[in-house]
Amino acid sequence: MEEKSRIIKKLNGDNTRSVLFNESFGGSENQFRLLLKYLSDESFKDINLILNNTDYNLLEKDRINILWMQHFVNQKEAQNLGSKNYVDKLDYIVFNSNWNFEKFYYHFNVPETKCLVIRNAIEKIEFQEKPKDKINLIYHTTPWRGLVHLVKVFKSLNLENVELNVCSSTKIYGKKFDDINAKDFENIFNNCKNTKNINYLGFLNNNKIIELLKNMHIYSFPSIWPETSCISAIESMAAGCEVVTTNLGALYETCTPFSALICFDKNLDNLEKKYSVALLNSIKNYWSYENQKKLKLQRETINLLYSWETRSVEWKNFFDEIRKKKN
Repeated sequence: MEEKSRIIKKLNGDNTRSVLFNESFGGSENQFRLLLKYLSDESFKDINLILNNTDYNLLEKDRINILWMQHFVNQKEAQNLGSKNYVDKLDYIVFNSNWNFEKFYYHFNVPETKCLVIRNAIEKIEFQEKPKDKINLIYHTTPWRGLVHLVKVFKSLNLENVELNVCSSTKIYGKKFDDINAKDFENIFNNCKNTKNINYLGFLNNNKIIELLKNMHIYSFPSIWPETSCISAIESMAAGCEVVTTNLGALYETCTPFSALICFDKNLDNLEKKYSVALLNSIKNYWSYENQKKLKLQRETINLLYSWETRSVEWKNFFDEIRKKKN
């Protein structure tokens, strides 16, 4: 465990990050932990893998410097990619989607010779028959990605035998982040707690989210955030949930052809109207023969294409190849 311990120690000691790695259980941090789980210790020999941070001090002279960039171009941790001096010191940049690579390519003119895309991955999710007595909706991501609009839509629909489960909290990124940001979302969380047929569950560990998804029917996610991949959507699709979301960011790339996508609209009143129609349609048609056939194909495809069994081979081959080039 010598190589993995080295990498983890460095991550935990990086105080320049907006969230502390050892406290955070966001998508990027969990992806990093899973990569360490699925690859052998020797795979990381000579590798300096940097997560979402272009701080010069994280570079190492005697190792292959790889930046794993899952942030969007507007995040402060990404800004040094606009510096030729910094990029010259990097060996490779790994992006989590083709959409994200494209944005960095056009925004920072990063050299494509150093870039590659290795998509995110999940651990396979066993299918469980969905409850028949009601339709369960779920929202399981951070609040600023569209929760306010979902609650407004859900209230306006006022449907019988439909419940919304909200797993959302700033606690996901640790105490440091929660202490600074929690107060900004007190109103929407209280709104959830006081609304009929909404179950506010707050922060849940990822393994509990996965178990919950097995009993959910629809991931209701009117995204207003430029997702660079969207692990929550991948997990939902793998668990057999229909995903109703927008086509903002990499959501089109991640969710096509299975999900119900509405066109993003900066006029948020228009977005809510469009999303309301799409969500109601998905609820009404959830149990149709055609939809069930689609969802079966969806969960089989997603569990295959996005599994860590598949993705870990891509990472291993990448590390092996670049070590050979160096030597």
